[in-house]
Amino acid sequence: PCNVEYVDFEETDSTEDLKKKYYASLENLDNCDSILALSDLAGGSPFKTLVEVKTEIEKTMEVIGGTNLPMLLEISMTKDIIDDLHSLSESAIEVGKSGVVKFEFIVHEDDESEDGI
Repeated sequence: PCNVEYVDFEETDSTEDLKKKYYASLENLDNCDSILALSDLAGGSPFKTLVEVKTEIEKTMEVIGGTNLPMLLEISMTKDIIDDLHSLSESAIEVGKSGVVKFEFIVHEDDESEDGI
């Protein structure tokens, strides 16, 4: 897809290798005004390295950790409609949070009426 890059952080990669891969991807996105970078875990090596890269480049960039499938779907459907990077990232985060749910089994007891009705 146009203006989309992915970087694979392989088991044998160091964080310096990862950083080089990020910079190579950024070169491929040179025509973009801003960058939205997504990672799986906030605080993991990919996230921390993206934050480091963000501080070293002049281009506007937002980094999101904890990315889930609802967020990816939201971004893919709205990236051409929402042209403000901050709004796009906030929308994705909101959708991502609402996509996390917990199933709870609730037992409903039948109410017996006092009149036998």
